[in-house]
Amino acid sequence: MTINLDGTNFEVIHRTNKKIKRVGILLENSNEIIVKTPLKFKAHLLKEVIYTHKDWILRAINKVKPKTQFDFVLGSTIPFMGKDCKLELIEDEKIKNIKVEYIDNVFYFRHNPNIKEYQEFLDALKKFYKKVANQYIDPIFDEWCFKTKLYPNKISYRYAKKRWGSCSWENNISINYMLLQFPIRAIEYVVLHELCHINEKNHSKRFYNLVSLYMSDYKMQEEVLKSKVF
Repeated sequence: MTINLDGTNFEVIHRTNKKIKRVGILLENSNEIIVKTPLKFKAHLLKEVIYTHKDWILRAINKVKPKTQFDFVLGSTIPFMGKDCKLELIEDEKIKNIKVEYIDNVFYFRHNPNIKEYQEFLDALKKFYKKVANQYIDPIFDEWCFKTKLYPNKISYRYAKKRWGSCSWENNISINYMLLQFPIRAIEYVVLHELCHINEKNHSKRFYNLVSLYMSDYKMQEEVLKSKVF
């Protein structure tokens, strides 16, 4: 639904959930107004809620940054191993959660029609990434272990908010499975970065000299990693 406030059009997104106890307005970007309501809230009352808070919305919207967050909507794409893969949404009233399949460069999200929250779709994608991480990243480790002659004691995949990877003093390497959103070269850099920590446990000049010995464009890959979608 689109609404016009003093000559500016905004897309209205209605989010409802059994955990929501009262009506609230959220401004995540400068083009949309998100209205969160309890399940029993009647959709035709959305405009009334927005007009009631019009003055606040118009003041606050100017402080909101342009939209950068990914949306799980029909026609969108999902970044996966350097490809922008088509997203297909399939409603299925028989299931409670979201099931994700990746077939021929297409992501199929089978979901219950009542599931509309962004976070639930993102969690489903994270679960898929975690499931297939070793399938796609283990071969990259094999290649770079062979090139560098550096071998970790253990490799694991987990989610981290601020790190793409880590290497412990025992040479156990942990990789953030959300790396799968990036091109292979960027993933290779993170793998190489953590392997180099087997020899150098800090980020000294010696460490980066070792990294650059195998990947001269590593700084470019660091910039790529800053462009994360999720």
